[in-house]
Amino acid sequence: MDNILSSPTLSFLIILPSALAVVALSSLFRSYYRLQHIPGPIIPSLTDWWATINIWTGRPYSDFIPELHEKYGPVVRWGPNRVSFAKPDAVADIYGINRPFPKAASYEPMVVVNNGKPVASLIGTRNERHITEVKRHISVGFSQSTWLKQEGQIDSVLQLLISQLRAKVGSEIDLRHWLSFWSFDTLATVAFGESRGYLKHGEDIDGVFASGSARFRHWGLWMSMPSLEQLIYKNRFAQKPQKGGSALVQMALNRIQERKDVDKEAAGHDLLGRYLAASQAAPDVIAPNDVLGLTISTIHAGSETTASNASMVLLRVLENPRIFSTLEQEILHANLSDPPTFAQVDALPYLNACIHESMRLTASPNCFERTVAPADAEISGVRIPAGTDVSICETFVNADVELFGADAAVFRPERWLDVEKAKFAEMDRAGFGFGYGRRHCIGQHLARIEMKKGIAALVASFKIHLAERPEWWVEDTQVKMSLKVRLEERV
Repeated sequence: MDNILSSPTLSFLIILPSALAVVALSSLFRSYYRLQHIPGPIIPSLTDWWATINIWTGRPYSDFIPELHEKYGPVVRWGPNRVSFAKPDAVADIYGINRPFPKAASYEPMVVVNNGKPVASLIGTRNERHITEVKRHISVGFSQSTWLKQEGQIDSVLQLLISQLRAKVGSEIDLRHWLSFWSFDTLATVAFGESRGYLKHGEDIDGVFASGSARFRHWGLWMSMPSLEQLIYKNRFAQKPQKGGSALVQMALNRIQERKDVDKEAAGHDLLGRYLAASQAAPDVIAPNDVLGLTISTIHAGSETTASNASMVLLRVLENPRIFSTLEQEILHANLSDPPTFAQVDALPYLNACIHESMRLTASPNCFERTVAPADAEISGVRIPAGTDVSICETFVNADVELFGADAAVFRPERWLDVEKAKFAEMDRAGFGFGYGRRHCIGQHLARIEMKKGIAALVASFKIHLAERPEWWVEDTQVKMSLKVRLEERV
């Protein structure tokens, strides 16, 4: 027995676990110590499982992070390497052009996998140098002036929406669903030169909406544990059953292949054509896989975010009869054409104020993290070590009373009217509806065109009556909404 206890093998078996425990504890201590000057609860400072369990049990980031700020103040630590800020001045410090912090690892679960290989997109790509080069070649295709060259196509889809809704006059409908179909068909028309037929059929005919929703849900559920997500979902064994790709990936592949077959020169008359033309001009920057990723990004942006924002504007104004009456009178007295032009609706101050105010109050359920790099940085007056993942708590920033006034929590579009340009710009910079800085939403101009024209056309065409109290909630890290209305055609 003495020989066994003194054997080198047994000594090794005793020493190894002890050494590993020492290394683990040392790593844990260093992780805790480097951010010990940031207030926050002890358990989240030691493990990301605290945040993950909150998410998996139905509590989104937009719930529990504001609670931490309520208790610990404007700067709070909510993970071993995660810090949240709740002051407007931190927005530029984290996301500004002069601070090109890369997207954090929490974006990795957003990356789509096709044929066992990851395909980067505008949303999920973390390589700042690469995404800057890509945007340099395609950004002109996303400018407001470029989109307005396709205003006739945008109008054709808007007219179809109005026509379909006229057939529903007097019936109870969920306007949120119809705005989703309209937004996606608009996107498909300007991006691919064809409508997908969602408005015509009034349903998700090929599962693309469900696929896009599943992707965002997956991201939200796993963004606090990107390494574990990689291990479970993106190993070569897990990918075998998914070899064909999701419905979203498959649709993008089909559109690209169809365009290559029909137009070898990729002339660039629509967005996909411009993508393919850019790939031909700079194949070292925009490879075939990049075209796929760009297409997926476009579909994601168009299938949900524009419709969600437009629906939220309508929900908020319909909840407030005074505000809706003011908006209604502005639109009805503007002598708009049918359909209205962008030049006409862009000149409607109250409509624009309603959109600004709604987007201010609509915080994302997720957080948009950046990694402090390459050196330590000062954010909102606080020293943050390099390598730390930092983000903004939109709920607090959007309700900052110093910036937005004592009634900051109230939906009041008038706060955007009759203010000095400097104040307007300061409030606008704090908004996060279309992102900020280098990684702002590249499709924001199309989204604004759609929202302004769409809302104005709806109000000009119909008297809109709430069928039941509208509501919105967060489910599976996504904003869900019920906007049931009855429409009465204007004479």
